[in-house]
Formats: sequence, structure tokens, C-alpha cells
Amino acid sequence: MKNIRLTDILFYFAFAVVVIIAVFFDRKYLAYALPIIIVSIGVIYFERAVKINFWYVLSLISMIICDTLIYIDFVKNFATICILTAIYFIACTLALRKYLLVKNIKRSTFLSIPILVSSGLVVYLIYAISQLLIDVVKEAIPEVVVCLIGSTSYILVSYLIYVQDMSKEGLKLIVVAFLCIFIVSLLPINELFYSSKIFTVFINIAHVLSLYLFMKYLVRTTPEKEMPVHENYL
Repeated sequence: MKNIRLTDILFYFAFAVVVIIAVFFDRKYLAYALPIIIVSIGVIYFERAVKINFWYVLSLISMIICDTLIYIDFVKNFATICILTAIYFIACTLALRKYLLVKNIKRSTFLSIPILVSSGLVVYLIYAISQLLIDVVKEAIPEVVVCLIGSTSYILVSYLIYVQDMSKEGLKLIVVAFLCIFIVSLLPINELFYSSKIFTVFINIAHVLSLYLFMKYLVRTTPEKEMPVHENYL
């Protein structure tokens, strides 16, 4: 059994604090607790990563600001939250660019049953949420579109990396992608239409797990191939 490091203990403690706040206290306190847990994930990454990925660091910074704004005033900061979420997804996508060889992508990959079904569900989900939000956030439609483009690109790249089996840890990316879909779908409903303690707990557990698993993927996985100048990567 591997020894548990101090950084792991700090993460577990911060995670417990987030769950306790979500269950028993006003969720406005999550504006302080979530940045702390993201910082603890960043500390684990800096401690264990062989090479620091700038894009991943940028994703953490954007998410720290985003989480703070969500629980300060979701409605007032909605447009900014969408932009920061888009930056997070785009930065995560760029952090994965070395893991995906463009020349290895086959046309049949996009026509497989799993990707078609998943794409259909995502499109329907986007449509349903858009119809729900359109009257509430009319002035932020461009920001919502940018956010959806960023999240879709991240989900697509995660799927392609998993399908290419370039890493034994690839399943983590699929899990994180599904968690992100869950969060992006449920958060606006919880903040704008139907506020629930249960939703808040599930959203934040999923949020922390998605951040932690993605960090673990980057720490434990390296591209099978270094990026030569003549190779075309995403």
C-alpha cells in the first residue's frame, strides 16, 4: 500500500469541508471552500508532475475564479461564468493536445454507434437547456454559445483519446467528460430555477471529482510519442 502524502490528506480534508458546507450550511460559503480545494489539487499536481503543463495551470486559475463568482452571485456574473468555463474547457483541451495524433483519427470513429448516440444526447441536452435558459439569460447568449463550443471540443478530444487507446488511464477522461456534462446541465437549473441541497451536494462532488481525476490523468500519463516537428498534432 502506497504511503499517503500530506498533500493527499489536505485534499481529502478540503473535500470533506466542501461536502459539509454543501449539506449543512449556506452555499455562499462554497465561494471560499472550492478555491481552497482547487489549490490543493494544484499543489498535488506541482508536486508530482514530471513536466508542468501551462494549459492545465491556466484551467485551474480560470476555475478558481469561476467557482468564486458562481456562489457570490450566479445571475449577476452569469456571462463571466460562461466565459471562464469556456476558458477552462479550452485550456483542458489544449492540455491534452499531445495525447492525440490527428493522423490517427479515422473517419469511422465519428460514425461509431457510441459517438452517434452520445452526440445525439449532448445535442438534445444543449437544446433543452437552451430553451430553459433563453428567457432568463437573453443578454448572455453569445457567452453561452462560446461555453458550449468549449465544452463540446473538450468532450470530443477526450473521446478520441480514449478510442485511440493511447493511455491505460484513458477511461478517466470519459468519466470526467460525463461529470462535466452533468455539472454544466444541472448547475444552471439549481441556481436559477430549482434550488436544492441535494443538487448542490451532487454538483460539487462531481465537480471536485472531475478536477481530481483530470489531474491524476495528467500526472500518471505521458504521450506515447514525443511531438516531433514534422508530426501533426491537435
